[in-house]
Amino acid sequence: MTTAPISALLGSAARAPFVLLKQFRPHRPIHSEGVGLDGMLTRTGGGTSGIRWIDEVGEDPVRARFSRSAGFPQGWPDILGLALRCPVPPSGQMEGRSDGRADILLATAGSGRISRFVPTFHRYVPGGAFASFMPYRGLNGPVLVAAHPEPRTERLPARLDRFRSSVAAEPWVLGLYWATPLGPWRRFGTVELGPGVPFGDDERFDPLLNVPTGAENYEWTYRLREPSYTLARVPGRRSGRA
Repeated sequence: MTTAPISALLGSAARAPFVLLKQFRPHRPIHSEGVGLDGMLTRTGGGTSGIRWIDEVGEDPVRARFSRSAGFPQGWPDILGLALRCPVPPSGQMEGRSDGRADILLATAGSGRISRFVPTFHRYVPGGAFASFMPYRGLNGPVLVAAHPEPRTERLPARLDRFRSSVAAEPWVLGLYWATPLGPWRRFGTVELGPGVPFGDDERFDPLLNVPTGAENYEWTYRLREPSYTLARVPGRRSGRA
């Protein structure tokens, strides 16, 4: 059996819990609550990832969303998410895509060669990695992306109301890194975020359709994620209502 049917089978299995969650969270099955953020992303360039967006110097306005993945009660540990959206030039767009943006989804994880693929639960925003888990395909092979928060004067709470007031008082600054699946992390930029306009229920991040300039999704990662993302894109409708 090739990787294509295996990833397709796993993708169908991963869709099942989304079907259940969609009944209770029709608009966003996971990451249902979040804080909208705005800021600036600065890329220092000089890398060898094989992805232009990472390797070239640039500065982009960025829109972001901090969220709690499972939506456990505030104060409970949860997998914390950070979604970044930045503009890309037309040359970086995939065929048939006209959004003109890159959507990069990250979640709390370890930083080691194995732990970078394992999501972690937190009550406070950690100083460790927010990782992409799934690699992009660059000219030189697979590439992972991660963001590591810079030190702050005060600990950043994961409770959403307190998180927003905290980043209003002191911007959230994160270093951006890339790595091969088992290689060392290499810094390629910095993002600074403050409070922004909230995201509407119909405004979604889509890492399958919107990729950074010079990057592609592997077929197996697309097949693994596509069933769940297709379901998430369906307009919300609560059970029992038209």
